[in-house]
Amino acid sequence: MNVQHLRYFLTVMETGSVSRAADVMGVTQPTLSVALKRLEQEFGVPLFVRDGRGIRPLRGAKLLEEKVRLAVRVLSNARQDLNGTSSAGLKIGLLPSLAEAWISRLLSTWDGPVEIVEAPPDELEKQLSNGTIDLALTALPVRPALSHRVLLREPYMLFVGPMHEFAGRKTVPLSELDQQPFVLRQCCETVGTGRRLLTAAGVRFRVVAKTKQEATAAAIVSSGIGCTLAPKSWHRPGIHAVDVPDLPLKRTVALAWKTKNNASVAATFGKRLEA
Repeated sequence: MNVQHLRYFLTVMETGSVSRAADVMGVTQPTLSVALKRLEQEFGVPLFVRDGRGIRPLRGAKLLEEKVRLAVRVLSNARQDLNGTSSAGLKIGLLPSLAEAWISRLLSTWDGPVEIVEAPPDELEKQLSNGTIDLALTALPVRPALSHRVLLREPYMLFVGPMHEFAGRKTVPLSELDQQPFVLRQCCETVGTGRRLLTAAGVRFRVVAKTKQEATAAAIVSSGIGCTLAPKSWHRPGIHAVDVPDLPLKRTVALAWKTKNNASVAATFGKRLEA
C-alpha cells in the first residue's frame, strides 16, 4: 500500500474536495482520484461519493480516518528510526479558543514531534519574538516584526444552552441581551473591546460565572446557567449559536512566524489549514 496515497486520503477528508486536496498536495486531480480508487480497491469498500461540487466521505472512510492517520505517523517515525534521523520538534502556539477545533488538523499536518503551547495573543507574540515557539495561530493584529498569513475571519455570536429562551431563534438584537446571565470567558482576546462596545450600546450583562477554561465555559453555557459571546468557530455540540446582527465584534485568525527558517513550514501549514 502506497503511503502517499494514505496522505492523499487524509487531505481529502480534511478538505472535502478532490480539487482542494490536489492543490494542497501539489498534484493533479486525476492523480489524486486514481489514488483514491486504488485505496478503495485495497480496502474493498467505497470510501467517497460525489456530493454537489465536492465529495462526501462514506462510513468506511470515517472508520478509516483515525487509523490511517495513526499509520502514517507510525510509518514516518519508523522511516526516521531506520535512517537514523529524526524530524526536528515543532513548537506551535495556539489561542485557547482555537484548541479543540484546530488541534487534530495541526497534528495531521506535521509528521514529526509537536509541542503545543496555549496562550493569549500577547503572550504568543512574545514567545514568537524570543524564539520560544516556531509558529502561532493567533489573532490579528500582530507585531510588525512578525510575518503572518490570514486563515479565517469570523464574527462573534451569542451561544446559549438548549433550554435558553433564545435557543430557537436565528437572530437576536443587541438590546435584548441587557441583564442576561453571562459566562465571562476571561481568556477571550477581545474582552476589552467587547466590554466597550456593549457599554456604548447601553447593554450590561449579569455575570454569573468567570473562567479561563473554554471547556468549563462551554459546560456552564450548555447547562443553562448563562450565555456567552464567542467567535463563530467556538461552537460546540449541544450549544446553540445565535446571530447578533448589530454587534460589530469580529476577529481575524492568522498563522504567524518570525524567522525565515520557519517561512516554508508556515507556508505548508497555512495552505493545509486554509483548505
